[in-house]
Amino acid sequence: MENTKLILKAVNYAKQNATNNLISVEDIAKNAGFSIDYFNRMFLAHTGFTVTAYISYIRLKHGAFLLRKTDKSVLDIALEIGYDSHEGFTKAFKKKYGVSPSEYRSKNKNKMMYSGEIADKTVTYRFIHDNPDFQLINSDEVIDYLLEKDAKRYCYFCSTIKYQGLEIVACNGDYEKGIVAVGDDGNGGSYIEMVTDNYKLLADWINRFPQRKTFYSDKDESKVRKSFNDYNVSEKLKVTPQALYFGDTIKCEIPDNITIRPLTIKDRNSIIKWANGRKDSYIIHLLNEQDYLDENNLEYGVFEKDKLIAVAGCGIDEVHGMRINNCCAIRFADGKESDKLYRVIFAFITNDILKKGVLPFDDLQHGEYAKAHGNFTSNDLGYEIVNRRYDIL
Repeated sequence: MENTKLILKAVNYAKQNATNNLISVEDIAKNAGFSIDYFNRMFLAHTGFTVTAYISYIRLKHGAFLLRKTDKSVLDIALEIGYDSHEGFTKAFKKKYGVSPSEYRSKNKNKMMYSGEIADKTVTYRFIHDNPDFQLINSDEVIDYLLEKDAKRYCYFCSTIKYQGLEIVACNGDYEKGIVAVGDDGNGGSYIEMVTDNYKLLADWINRFPQRKTFYSDKDESKVRKSFNDYNVSEKLKVTPQALYFGDTIKCEIPDNITIRPLTIKDRNSIIKWANGRKDSYIIHLLNEQDYLDENNLEYGVFEKDKLIAVAGCGIDEVHGMRINNCCAIRFADGKESDKLYRVIFAFITNDILKKGVLPFDDLQHGEYAKAHGNFTSNDLGYEIVNRRYDIL
């Protein structure tokens, strides 16, 4: 356990200092409190990377981000992330991504970068090191298995595997009994999402793993609790229903003075006025011209006459041929909230998603969130609960 903590310290130090071209294995080992020879072996055993390979891995991910999000030259990016030359960066980048930096930029310039593309893959190897009875399973194989088993129930979870960069492990490699999806929490640690209908096994996992945990079930909370009674699981649970819409359209009567339409960068001034001084990451995204060029990114504006009074954001996730939207979050300008408009906007976007040939999905408009955002649930509009996400508190 002590070595696990020290390796995590080393991983975080390497991540924070990878772009320094003077960083060395000795520096990282010393910071973590290891001797150099012992450290190399321990780092590889815990993370699946040699130290130098991990530094290169972090540098290249940052390079990919800069290629997509900036207009900096390839040479400037190479120098910024710790390479001494254009050639050295290009050779390493092509080995990892299969294309040159310039080709990568050309293919990805107008696409948003999802979190899975920047996730730290050492979290999976660290999980397996601490739980050697688990084996890494090909994620595409598991996605195919889950979609064939129950596409309605697992379609959104499968998109999570893809877009959050989750990697799949299974006890003794037997994923038909259940899987654990390991994710990067962004703070050097990991979280896990568990899928199994074997509640004894699920209870064992809940009691065994120290990470932040989530599991999925098609049972409601009372039935889940009843299943756990015999297995000494007493954790508090937060349940979030996941719902899909299978109808043709939802009745949607838009008030005469209201217009709902996709936003564009031409709405910049209206967005700034709506934001009213706020500068969070979502508003920065709304003001980024490049983000509007990604056809899977959907942002809607709600206008009262010519004034922007609300913004509704969602997107399209595609996984193995299934296309679903990833719920809809609605944010009003101060003083403009109304239950009627929440409901109208949600219905309008559901109908628009259907026109695009995409399956509408929701996991927000339920429970306490629903009470504070329009006082309705998506089920009131005809969505069908197909699965439930349980967060262990």
